[in-house]
Amino acid sequence: MKISFFLIGMIFFGLVGLLAWCSFPWSLKEKRVISEISYIEPEGMVNNEEFPSVIKIQTWNLGFLYGEGSEGTTYIHRDKKFYEDKLSQLVLEIKASSPDVLCLQEIDFESFRSAKINQAKYLALRANYPYVAEAVTWDANYIPFPYWPISRNFGAMKSGGAVLSKYPIILNEVVLLKKPLSNPWWYNLFYLHRYFQKVQIQFGEKKINLVNVHLEAFDKDDRKLQIESLVKIVKDEKLDIVVGDFNMLPTSAIKRSKFLNSDDNYENDSSYELMMKSNLAEVIPDEIYAKNESMYFTYPSSLPDRRLDYIFYEKSLKMIRAEVLPSALSDHLPLRASFQIGVPKFSPYSQ
Repeated sequence: MKISFFLIGMIFFGLVGLLAWCSFPWSLKEKRVISEISYIEPEGMVNNEEFPSVIKIQTWNLGFLYGEGSEGTTYIHRDKKFYEDKLSQLVLEIKASSPDVLCLQEIDFESFRSAKINQAKYLALRANYPYVAEAVTWDANYIPFPYWPISRNFGAMKSGGAVLSKYPIILNEVVLLKKPLSNPWWYNLFYLHRYFQKVQIQFGEKKINLVNVHLEAFDKDDRKLQIESLVKIVKDEKLDIVVGDFNMLPTSAIKRSKFLNSDDNYENDSSYELMMKSNLAEVIPDEIYAKNESMYFTYPSSLPDRRLDYIFYEKSLKMIRAEVLPSALSDHLPLRASFQIGVPKFSPYSQ
C-alpha cells in the first residue's frame, strides 16, 4: 500500500513538473515589455538617406507560412525545405509590393514547427529591411497541440508579431494582453498572448507612432475588452497608425456566421463600432466596403469570405490608396495602404 501511494505521488509530481516545464515561462498576466530592435545589413542593400513623401504600410498575418490549416485543423509537420521555399516566395512577393513598413502577425522566431528559422530576420535580410522589431507573445518549451498523434504537436514555441522597416525604428514596446478567462487555466498555460506592439519610426523629420495588433479570435467579450484598451491607448498616446489582424467584421458585413468549414460566429459583435470610437479613419471605410464586400475579403486566402485585417490611421494623414493583395502563402491575404506624409517631391503640374 505504501509503495502504491509512493508511486501515485511520484506520477502526480512528475506530471506537474512536466506541465510546468512544457508551459514555461508561464506568462498569463497583462504586462508591458520594452523589446529589442535589431539592425540587419540586408544583402545588396544600398543606403538611401532621402525620405520620400509617401509611405506604404502593409499588414499580413503569415500563419507562420504553413498556409491554410496552420491553426491545427489539417496541420502535419513540415521539413525545413518547405519553409525555406515558402520564405523565398514571400521575399519575392514583398519586393513586388514594396512596403516601407511591413507589419506581421503569427510569425515564428526559431520555433520547432517552422524548422527553427527566425522568419523575421530571414525576411529582413533578403527583402531589404534593415530594421526589425520583434514581439514575442507565445513562448513555451513545448506546445502539445494539435493533440494527437504526438508527431503533430507544435513543440517548442517562440512566435508573435514583427515590424520590418526601411527606416529607423527607435522604440519597440509590447503589451501582452490577458488570456481569456473563459479558457480553462491549464489551457491558458499553453495559449498564446494577444498583443499590441507599439513602434516608433523615424521617417525624415517626422516620428510615426504605429501599433501592430493581433486580437482575440474565439472570445467576443474578451476581444471587446482588448479594443476598449486599444482605443484608450490611441487617445492617450496619440497614435498615427494601427494595423493588424483584428478578428472582427465590418459593421456592414452581410454574412456573420455559418461560414464554410468554420464555426466562427460574429453575430452581435460590436468590435468594429468600438474601434471607430478611437476617432481614427480606416483605409477601407465601411461605406466603401459595403459596395463590394468580396473585393476586400482577407480570409481565408483560397476562398475569401470575410475581412479580418485592417489599417486605421490618424485623419491628418492623407490616405492615397488601399488594396488587398493576392497571395497563396498564408491563410490570410495582405492589406497595403499608401499615405502622403510630406510635400510631394515633384509637382504633378510640371512639364
